[in-house]
Amino acid sequence: MYEVDHERKPLVTPSNPYSITVVGETLPAKWWQSFADDKLDDLMKNALSNNLTLKQAVARIEQARAIEKQQRSFLFPELNANVDGSLSWPGKGKRQDNLNATLELSWEVDLWKRLESARKSSSYEVQAAQEDLHDLALILSTQVADNYYQIIEQKLQLELIEHQIKTNETQLELIELRFGQGQASSVDVYQQRQQIASLRTQIPPFKANLQLLNSRLKVLLGMSPTDGKWEFLGPLPPLPPLPQTGVPMDLLKNRPDLRKVFRQLLAADYQVAEAVADRLPRLRIGSEGGFRGSDFRADEIFISLFSQIIAPIIDWHRREAEQERREAIVKEIWAFYSEAYLIAIEEVENALWLEKYQRQLLQASQEELRIAKENLRESRNQYIQGLTDYLPVLIALQSVQALEQGIIIQRRLLISNRILLYRAIGGTSLLGNPKN
Repeated sequence: MYEVDHERKPLVTPSNPYSITVVGETLPAKWWQSFADDKLDDLMKNALSNNLTLKQAVARIEQARAIEKQQRSFLFPELNANVDGSLSWPGKGKRQDNLNATLELSWEVDLWKRLESARKSSSYEVQAAQEDLHDLALILSTQVADNYYQIIEQKLQLELIEHQIKTNETQLELIELRFGQGQASSVDVYQQRQQIASLRTQIPPFKANLQLLNSRLKVLLGMSPTDGKWEFLGPLPPLPPLPQTGVPMDLLKNRPDLRKVFRQLLAADYQVAEAVADRLPRLRIGSEGGFRGSDFRADEIFISLFSQIIAPIIDWHRREAEQERREAIVKEIWAFYSEAYLIAIEEVENALWLEKYQRQLLQASQEELRIAKENLRESRNQYIQGLTDYLPVLIALQSVQALEQGIIIQRRLLISNRILLYRAIGGTSLLGNPKN
């Protein structure tokens, strides 16, 4: 008989560890708690309870469980009742009443584990649906966190631009004062006014992005985009220490998407076993009992036993073709499982490298900002002393303010990269097994 391989491994199993070795801290069961943000924790609770995509996944689990219940029922005897009656007039106006009542008990003896294989296949489909729910919960948690920190980023950008506008307005007052004293040209005034106007043009896009992000977050939480308002204030959090990444093989048990595909592979494998058994003889046994009578009297009480053997002889390779089809499905899912495993390793690798270089970029940008501020200070001194015109000051000011905005983006991207790493590693399921 066909044997299902419960230890089937991906077709490609890299033996090397990740290229960046991390001996970090153990990730909390709820990964976002590493940011120590109570507001984020509240958002996650709402999302995991109310998100409609998760509710759809729960409904799919209920469907899979119903199918498993159906398949399990075929393993047990089936009892059917049949009652029928008739009226007849055989002649001379005489009426005859006939009544037949029977109970039939039948059972297919699962000689070759065909029915058991079907039940096990449906059981693994239930498990795959449960893992799909856990995967969707993990994806949802990363979407909520990333969206949340993007909202904070947009608010910080708006606050920064408002501050930069005030700084530029103060600078404009000084230039206009110098212009009134004949120490500055009208071009200097217009250049500074244009700088203020340029900053103000940045406000509507940031507000639009903020509105879009708020709407998206509400939908993730199972809310209407028109419902409720909230204010997320405060700086972006410091990045927590890197988590333990383990070795690539750990992903097979830590990532719910890989666990889901593996269970789909086992389900398909049991479907092959079912198809193999379907090509062999079947044995049904049972009994039937009841009574027959006329005028609603039990004239005849009977009981009988029966057995039935059904063996396919000529089906023009139909069952063989079905077995081949299911074997090909196993090969397809096995290849998909292997590819998904390689992609999972790629995601961890990419997240580690992205964070490394994002850190370097942030450090370089902060150093560039320090130098740009020194350049701005020196340019202002020379302008005040009449050693240069206003253009070098304006260029230095634009550079400083652009770098200030860019650093906020880079700090948020560093957090987004860490969220990608948490998603890539997988880990503890965020939800318990849902009940019917």
